Amino acid sequence: MNKKQTDILSDYVLHSSLHMLTLEEQCLKHICASDLSVRELHVIEAVASLAQTGGNTMAETAKYLRVSPASLTAAVNVLVKKGYLKREYSPVDRRVIYVYLTERGDEANRKYLSFVRDLMVYIGEDLEEEVADKMIDALMKAVEYFERAADGDVSFE
Repeated sequence: MNKKQTDILSDYVLHSSLHMLTLEEQCLKHICASDLSVRELHVIEAVASLAQTGGNTMAETAKYLRVSPASLTAAVNVLVKKGYLKREYSPVDRRVIYVYLTERGDEANRKYLSFVRDLMVYIGEDLEEEVADKMIDALMKAVEYFERAADGDVSFE
């Protein structure tokens, strides 16, 4: 990638990503539920994903989302009050708390996943396969970089 392309992408990341997140939240309020934030939808999606393998405990969900257990507890408390999640203690070990989607949570998650799939179809409809593969590789590298930076493995000077 040349300097001009780097500058264009840097400008986009610095100035457009917050705007895009705001627009995403506005879209999702119409599509999923008007009382959910994007962060809350991410918690719902994480619970749904982890429930497929039985890993939908509070501890595993916090680790999956890379948030503190206290932050997840606050988010789950709100989502339980709103009727999207429910908690159950493990019958084997009462220290382990499982989180499940309610019917309302499942519906919001299905709509959210459909929105994301539709977005990806829209973005990729005119991309050649090779370009799409390169885009996927680039996004995977971005995730890897964010994970390394979040773990403190990247120095900023």
